[in-house]
Amino acid sequence: MPCGKKQAIQVDFRIYQEDLEHGPKRVIFSYFFTGKRGIVHAGQKTVWVGLPRMLKGFFSIPVTFSSVYAPAPTLIVYVIFPNGKIIADSATFSVSTCFRNKVELGFSTSQTLPDSEVGLNLLAAPGSTCAVWAVDQSAFLLKPEKELSSSMIYGLFPSVYNSGYPRQVSEDDHSCGFPNSDEPDVFTAFKEVGLKIMSNTNIRKSRLCLTTQSTTMLQETDVITSRPMLMFAQPHKAPNRHLLTSTHQPTMFSPVSPAEEKVHKHFTKTWIWDLYSVGPSGNKSVTVTAPGTITEWKAGMFCTGRNGFGLAPTSNLLVFKPFFVELTLPSSVIQGETFTLKATVFNYLQQCMKIQVTVEEFTHFQLKPCEGCVYSSCLCAGEAKTFQWSVTAEQLGPMNITISTEAVATKELCGKEIPFVPNQGQKDTITKLLLVRPEGVLVEKAHSSILCPKKGSPAQESVSLMLPLNVVEGSVRATVSVTGDLMGTVLQNLDHLVHMPHGCGEQNMVLFAPIVYVLQYLEKTGQLTPEIKERATGFLRKGYQIQLQYQHPDGSFSEFGTKDEYGNTWLTSFVVKCFVQAKPYIFLDNRSIQAALNWLEFHQLPNGCFRNVGQLFHTAMKGGVDGEVPLAAYITAAYLEAGETPESTVVRKALGCIAPSLPKAASTYTQALLAYTFALAKDQQRTQELLDMLDQKAIRAGGQIHWSQSPSETPSAWSPPLSVDVELTAYVLLALLSKPNVTRADLTTASGIVAWLTRQQNAYGGFASTQDTVVALQALAKYAALTYSTKGVAEVRVRSQKGFGRKFQVSYQNRLLVQEVALTEIPGKFSVQAHGSCCVFTRMVLRYNTPFPQVSKSFFLQVKTKPVNCTGNDTHSVTLYVNVRYIGKRAISSMVIVEVSLLSGFVLAPGSGMPVRSLESG
Repeated sequence: MPCGKKQAIQVDFRIYQEDLEHGPKRVIFSYFFTGKRGIVHAGQKTVWVGLPRMLKGFFSIPVTFSSVYAPAPTLIVYVIFPNGKIIADSATFSVSTCFRNKVELGFSTSQTLPDSEVGLNLLAAPGSTCAVWAVDQSAFLLKPEKELSSSMIYGLFPSVYNSGYPRQVSEDDHSCGFPNSDEPDVFTAFKEVGLKIMSNTNIRKSRLCLTTQSTTMLQETDVITSRPMLMFAQPHKAPNRHLLTSTHQPTMFSPVSPAEEKVHKHFTKTWIWDLYSVGPSGNKSVTVTAPGTITEWKAGMFCTGRNGFGLAPTSNLLVFKPFFVELTLPSSVIQGETFTLKATVFNYLQQCMKIQVTVEEFTHFQLKPCEGCVYSSCLCAGEAKTFQWSVTAEQLGPMNITISTEAVATKELCGKEIPFVPNQGQKDTITKLLLVRPEGVLVEKAHSSILCPKKGSPAQESVSLMLPLNVVEGSVRATVSVTGDLMGTVLQNLDHLVHMPHGCGEQNMVLFAPIVYVLQYLEKTGQLTPEIKERATGFLRKGYQIQLQYQHPDGSFSEFGTKDEYGNTWLTSFVVKCFVQAKPYIFLDNRSIQAALNWLEFHQLPNGCFRNVGQLFHTAMKGGVDGEVPLAAYITAAYLEAGETPESTVVRKALGCIAPSLPKAASTYTQALLAYTFALAKDQQRTQELLDMLDQKAIRAGGQIHWSQSPSETPSAWSPPLSVDVELTAYVLLALLSKPNVTRADLTTASGIVAWLTRQQNAYGGFASTQDTVVALQALAKYAALTYSTKGVAEVRVRSQKGFGRKFQVSYQNRLLVQEVALTEIPGKFSVQAHGSCCVFTRMVLRYNTPFPQVSKSFFLQVKTKPVNCTGNDTHSVTLYVNVRYIGKRAISSMVIVEVSLLSGFVLAPGSGMPVRSLESG
């Protein structure tokens, strides 16, 4: 039934004379309509009937179906005779959904060119506010259920009265079991629309109960599933059936069946997503620019106002042009590299066109036509033609490639017809961005500082950014950043704290563990916002799912998962402690955690130590003079961090393993790890004893404190800071801050350690590898939580000797914000001053490229290609052979990662992307 249009519903009736008194009588028919909100309309019709024995007739009920009726109102008509008999019937109608606010949306044209202006006309009740959207129609082919429709809106509001009665007012006789009759009656007519009827007339047919062994059992157990047996099937319309028979057979007019669902794999972005007010006139015209994508856009609108809600039918706009140009080029190239630029032109018309293609030339690249190529051609209906050039990139940075294509008028025939020139869209220009990267190896240096002004005196330092002689010209860039929070930079770079590949079960944890410590810190300090939590937990869930790929069926974890023969004791304990600490933030399967704990307990030796299963890549834990103590201490700390108490069986036995080794612990790393483990176990005496031993080994300089495994070693210019030194220094900091009572002296020592640790951070807030990043950030987060303050503001001034100047404002409101600006005067000397009443954290990052080193002290690398030279047809496919050999001082290396960067414009051939893992010695 249409919405808003007046209808007349005809009701046919038959009455028997015995139901009336003698003589013509007035019969009053009562009726009402029920909708989602209950009874929406009621009335009566009076009909005079005559003397024949069976009286027939009809009458009409006028009704205008509005929004309160939709989508499926039910009409019930009943009559009560003088003798007390009552008859009734019902019918359900399918009404088109509609709303009180009549709104319309339409484009000024049904077809337009890309990037051209088009009018959008809005019509609604005066004063309405309208939400307008426009997306590629393919989006709804992929997910049709996401399209806003009137049925979706109506579905948001459930029916007040459903079929049947609630249990509290039900009149079903549950003791009856299965009745032998399910014939409809007047009672059923009212029950099916949820209306309770109270009458002293006989409105319900009697039920004869059949009692069997099975029904008796149902009565005893009070099973409610027998109740639906009394309900009737879905109502349907019987052909040519009269209403008002003494039995109830409801009528249903079926709605139109839904369209067949289609699936489309291509999804594009939204074009329009905005709010508009139509004003007092109820009309508004908006000018919008059509996107450059050739597709059909579907636009919709809903409005709200004094007249209520309104939903407009969708309006379509076809964005089309006579021909289309597609550029094929790599995303980036190396400076000085030559690549092939390809432009493919497609003809969408049914006529032939003469197409001419031109590349706009610039000074930052060289353009050469390919041998034998022409740049004008006939294109007939449905044809495509590819044009290509040789391009050499000469200048670093982003480079725009612009190509113009034009349909030109000519008297030369294309086939047998004169080339067609369209009135609109006869010329098309497309620009694509190409990144030109410098050659050589990227060198990235970061200088981090903590500046704390005191009593009105500024804190300051000078930083010199110097360049080597062999720097690649044009590759230098530098930045300075300021934040008011020790964890600010870390929070900004949660997904790339370490600039290294992530290809194994240990490296993946750098995407997981630090996020847990950052969340703990933000939660303790009251800075965890819903936005930050959503972003961080998203990374956690992703890291968790990836990490499960490295778990063995026995519950253990290893670097390469089931590709390894055995699980890894150290990695399993590392993963377990991180998983347990992440449980407050994401869902983790307790079964996988318990399986890993069971596996570790299984490999605990009678003396409390742990068997080293699997290949241990952590060099500092490979035994040596300290034997199996470092590994046992690490696993014990992991158990304690995971929530185990020192009195638990596993931890108690493990402490019995490491405690006797305390006087014999020789390496600084082992002492630091033991100090942290005993601090977690609340063994104050052993913790302080170890901290005193470490204090004698501390390296103090310029207000900074750190420890080194090999103090005499000086890293070469190509080596990053020693990861083990960062890790063991962080363990000392954790031991200090994990004591039951942290004194002011402890915090003073901790501030010196933090000053050194922050100096070792990379540009992203991480460190050199996974373990030093995880342990150091855990320690820094613990220190930041203990020293957190909401008081104070600061102003940071950065100046150079050549005139550069910039100011940064830091306060409690923006303390997590990382403020960054580019430095242009490189090389140069900069001064950084902090004025105010709170500490700030500054970081200068210098990046440049240097030529590839010719000699390596640690590895021998040999690369061969087949073919050797790229000539002719051989340029389409190249096979690469890489041979790596360790030639360093150690007997065996730790894990080695070989990164292969593909040539610009090349992709990995299918089947060539299999991960290669090989271990050879000798």
